[in-house]
Amino acid sequence: MVADGLAGLRVLVVEDELLVAMLIEDTLADQKCVVVGPCASLRDALRAAATESVDFAILDVNLAGEKVYPVAELLDQRGIPFVLLSGYGRDAIPVNHPEWQACNKPFQPEELISVLARQARS
Repeated sequence: MVADGLAGLRVLVVEDELLVAMLIEDTLADQKCVVVGPCASLRDALRAAATESVDFAILDVNLAGEKVYPVAELLDQRGIPFVLLSGYGRDAIPVNHPEWQACNKPFQPEELISVLARQARS
């Protein structure tokens, strides 16, 4: 079942683990979202965040040892909502950005869709 308001959303996926990226892509495709990426490096993610037209982003916090926070900052400046994926859950959120959203990794697809649906409604 497709969650209300998700069909057609362009979602930037930033994830360096191939199997996790594929799970995210499949989850989004089931919701009729358009996947942008996935980006596996900080450099590619920064480029996409600066230039792509997206409605939402899913960001793995740790990209091959580099933190994704510069991408999150750029998306925040552009007014594009996002969720951070991390094994640390909410502890991955920087103290200077308590408003940012996080989703535990590993995640259940339903949990990710729930976060996306809440953001789409706001």
